[in-house]
Amino acid sequence: MLQVEGRNPVYETLKTTKPTKLLVSEKSRKDPRIQQIIDLARKKRVPIEFVETSRLNRISETKRHQGVIALSKAPGYASIDQILQTGGEFCVLVLDRVQDPMNLGSILRTAEASGVNGIVVPKKESVGITPTVLRAAMGAGLRVPVAKTSLYQAVKLLRKEGARIIGVDPSGAVEYYDERLTGPLALVLGGEGKGISPTLLGKCDSVVRIPMVGDIQSLNVGVAAAVVLYERMRQQKSKGPS
Repeated sequence: MLQVEGRNPVYETLKTTKPTKLLVSEKSRKDPRIQQIIDLARKKRVPIEFVETSRLNRISETKRHQGVIALSKAPGYASIDQILQTGGEFCVLVLDRVQDPMNLGSILRTAEASGVNGIVVPKKESVGITPTVLRAAMGAGLRVPVAKTSLYQAVKLLRKEGARIIGVDPSGAVEYYDERLTGPLALVLGGEGKGISPTLLGKCDSVVRIPMVGDIQSLNVGVAAAVVLYERMRQQKSKGPS
């Protein structure tokens, strides 16, 4: 069983899925935002249990439940084939050892907003879909399919399906806005501290960098993903780099 905690994450989850049960604090049930959640849950016939706040405090994994927790079946991880079922000009994120749940949650939210087809994470040394990830994703965590598999096999399959493999790394030879980001695409991003592994970096068709003018030489991986994904959207509209 997976917990989605907090008012906005629970409300967004209810809009797209049907949780198994909703736990609502008796103390919070008259709050207007909580009442919206209750009304939507009743409309979708989700069982609601009103409980003491102390119970939510006890079971909360994020410690930020805001008076409501939705219990859902844990989402299964997708396969690469399932991610690519939409066809067309797909975009997939390949995340190498992203271990911070807040970063993965942020990436999931940006991915949903920018039309990403799916995300691939490795079987080891990576955070998966957890309550903290779902809270950070604010409802997007259950909308973007996530595959948990070998990144090398994923890159091989994505290339076979026509994707260009673009790494995003400070070692890149070209700035991201000068690279063509349209067409079938797999963007490879590295996790906190270590970045993209040298072996995976060597499998990229091109490596781009985000220019930095300050003393800090790299961005948070969630921010880096957003920067490049929105450049992809701009290029799709303008048909290529500026």
